[in-house]
Amino acid sequence: MKKFLILLVVVVSILSCSKDFDDNLSVYGTVTDADGNTYQTIKIGNQTWMLENLKTTKYNDGQPITLYSFATHGINWLNFNQPNAFYQWAETSDLNDVYPDDLPQDYYGAMYNHLAIESGKLAPLGWRIPSQSDFQELENYLSQNGYANNEGLTLKTDFGWLPSSGNGTDAVNFRGLPNGYVSAFGTPTFAEGVCTWATSDVTYTNPNETSGTRVMIQLFDTPTIQYIDNPIQIGAGIRCIKN
Repeated sequence: MKKFLILLVVVVSILSCSKDFDDNLSVYGTVTDADGNTYQTIKIGNQTWMLENLKTTKYNDGQPITLYSFATHGINWLNFNQPNAFYQWAETSDLNDVYPDDLPQDYYGAMYNHLAIESGKLAPLGWRIPSQSDFQELENYLSQNGYANNEGLTLKTDFGWLPSSGNGTDAVNFRGLPNGYVSAFGTPTFAEGVCTWATSDVTYTNPNETSGTRVMIQLFDTPTIQYIDNPIQIGAGIRCIKN
């Protein structure tokens, strides 16, 4: 009986600790984009995030975004001589047989080029593309609440990743899927291997803003979150944050 009571105390203590954290971590609402797609949202600390990557094909004013096609647009995914804001879908062919069933084309959300991201009209009204500091605030919150040095694993889904990259734990239900990225030539690349989110942080290297780098958030083969300066030609997914 004494051993049972000790075990009961331990279990109650663990559940109490978990509840303290869960009080500040819960799915609590939804948001709808200009296409009518509805996303669950989650509050983590003082931040509210979407639980899926953005997949709108319209700006928040209703204007359509051009769907990129290599057959139609060639390698002009980002060509400042022919400036077009584009989106395309991440690769879902599952060549590595990670999933048992076929995936819908919008499974990973949409991938946007630099001009679409810089439009200022991708996120639903009241929401925005997060900055590097927004992700760092999320990272710090996780670190201070039991996930130190494993923040990346905490955000990754616990399925759907190549063995070389490794599944995450999805411990806070953030649902970070391996959407890959879009190369400078417009090719969707490395789905199932890496999760790539664009931030709003851009550094231009010439006065007319046709070259530079954007900070991208990557969940890859390390337990932590990676902050990578990628050329602005690279396309990526968007995980919106509430203003």
